[in-house]
Amino acid sequence: MRGRVLAAVFMAAFCGATVPVPPAGAADRVVGPGNCDEGGFDSALAAVDGSGGGTITFNCNTATITFTNYRQIAHAVTIDGGGTITFDGGGTSAFFQVYASANVALKRLVLQHGAFASSHALENFGLLRLDQVTVRDNASTGPSILNQGSLVVERSTFSGNTNSGTATNGHGGAILNDGGTARIRYSTFGNNAATSGGGAIYSTSEIDVSNTTFTGNRTTGAGSGGAAIYQTGGGASTVTYATVAGNSGAGFGGGIYNDSNGSATLVVSRSILANNTNGNCDGVLTSGGYNLWFGSTSCPFSEPGDGAGDPKLGALANNGGPTQTMLPLAGSAAINRIPTAQCAIPVDQRGGGRPSGNGCDSGAVEAGAVLDLIFYDGFE
Repeated sequence: MRGRVLAAVFMAAFCGATVPVPPAGAADRVVGPGNCDEGGFDSALAAVDGSGGGTITFNCNTATITFTNYRQIAHAVTIDGGGTITFDGGGTSAFFQVYASANVALKRLVLQHGAFASSHALENFGLLRLDQVTVRDNASTGPSILNQGSLVVERSTFSGNTNSGTATNGHGGAILNDGGTARIRYSTFGNNAATSGGGAIYSTSEIDVSNTTFTGNRTTGAGSGGAAIYQTGGGASTVTYATVAGNSGAGFGGGIYNDSNGSATLVVSRSILANNTNGNCDGVLTSGGYNLWFGSTSCPFSEPGDGAGDPKLGALANNGGPTQTMLPLAGSAAINRIPTAQCAIPVDQRGGGRPSGNGCDSGAVEAGAVLDLIFYDGFE
């Protein structure tokens, strides 16, 4: 029964995601065996996108495909790496540009070593979903992902991405949400860096972040901040059940920052903000309650359940689930902080059920939760 209940919860969560629906007559293609290289992938993508859409899968065992040029996608295309395929930019190439007409899903892939001067490893102007994708070690003079369309990130990891651009080009180490909408859940951002602001995420428009961990992200330019999340511009944004710990802003807002220069609202709830250098919280933030902060700076929250206390977080590690997390240890002030009636989201970042005790835990992880393996494969 528990598995069926959690399955229903996960299905509801994923039904809102952008899932490409190719038209009648669309072509599917399999890359490999024998052509598990850039040319083989290009041939498959040309056939699928040229037909109006379809799915690309791989019969390559474990393989790395090196990109020498980025690809443009105009239709409903799914690229499913099956957990065995890595796309490598070789430190010189970007990966994909998603047209406004496109509906693209990247699944079970690694995107690494992408670079493109004054550009982005991945650009989205349409509908883009990343599911179980690892975006790592991309370095450029712009963010790894530029989103000006609709972006959904689920069960994915962003690590070691670096934006060394100056001024506005230096916004967002992993993601720049610039006028688009972004929904991010069940994911981890670790050790990403940006020069001007938003070591992990910089957003000028609406974002919805839940069940996500931010740690080791940083901003490097003088007076820069918002090492985990930098919000500005407009829109109503939310951060719910996040763990934001050990991030560093060079000037301010080592955790979460909302710039008051605009109409953007940012509501933080049921989250942990701990040991972030130069401020756990900064700017104009609103509380949805049950936030926990710890370290040298407090957060300006006074709703029910808000307060200071030691979350006693473990190191970033494999605690079950598709992404690494920081587990609240025994004696954590985050455990059972939220009354059961106020839990709001019935699963944690790993796919574990909430509550597991006399209440729900603040932050991305519910200590002691029973994990359901259906979460790993997304109902496939």
